[in-house]
Amino acid sequence: MNYKLINNNRINFKLNKKYLQMENKVKKNIEYYLNQVYLEDIMGLLKKLPSNSVDMIYGDPDYNVGIKYGNKTYTKNFDEYIEWYIKLAAESLRVLKDTGNMFLINYPKQNAHVRVKFLDKACHEVYDYVWVYNTNVGHTPKRFTTAHRSILHCIKTKNNKFYKDNVALPYKNPTDKRIIQNMANGSKGRMPYDWFYYDLVKNVSKEKTFHACQIPQKLSEMLLKSCTMPEDIVLILFGGSGSEIEICKTLNRKFISSEIDEKYYNMILDRLNNGKIDEKYRLNINNREIQRGTSTILRQPDLLK
Repeated sequence: MNYKLINNNRINFKLNKKYLQMENKVKKNIEYYLNQVYLEDIMGLLKKLPSNSVDMIYGDPDYNVGIKYGNKTYTKNFDEYIEWYIKLAAESLRVLKDTGNMFLINYPKQNAHVRVKFLDKACHEVYDYVWVYNTNVGHTPKRFTTAHRSILHCIKTKNNKFYKDNVALPYKNPTDKRIIQNMANGSKGRMPYDWFYYDLVKNVSKEKTFHACQIPQKLSEMLLKSCTMPEDIVLILFGGSGSEIEICKTLNRKFISSEIDEKYYNMILDRLNNGKIDEKYRLNINNREIQRGTSTILRQPDLLK
């Protein structure tokens, strides 16, 4: 009797060990993570993802300027923030394919520090673009008004994929002989310049939610189109309002994302399932309970349905 019990335990142990090995093998496959939003810190999710597995990384982290997300803030000492930012960039580059592209949106000072202290050495090339917008805040008689943000475009090798035709704009001088010849040769337009004008997502915007910091969907869409094709994998580092994830779904890009805040996580799932922003997630003083994070966690759905 005792021998049989011990033997059964050994069998169960072997089965459990085999199951865990199979589970770990599955989790090392990027397919396991596709089209999912995870309620966890992005650094934890990044460590689980296999190396060289995603085609694009899009990051719009907290800018460390005291923005409050409901009743939360993630502001750190500046040096601590840059140290965290470097770790985020390093782990992201590990996950990015050699043919991939990574975009990091932040204020110019923050991006300058992470570029000089890490990215210039870690990447094959780093390009610095500018997003320009009108603003009604930040005016002072002491300096020019800040009305732009930095977008770092990071590539690991010279073989990064980039698709001009996906984002081409009309030529400014279509009657020029050289332009006429380019169009005759099949050109769909000119490459956009490295500065982009898009209005901020204002409180009255159709895409505005109660999230404190949203990037215009037209800007995100252009960046996604520039370096991905249908079925490519996009890692959205911070789920936020879900706007970039919604673009991925619309454009038939596979996505992976993480959101640490429960109320935003719920909003993302609801938005993807219903194909719209529910009124309870709009910027509205009557929705304070949700905005403060007192809602319950929604179940992870099949987001592609």
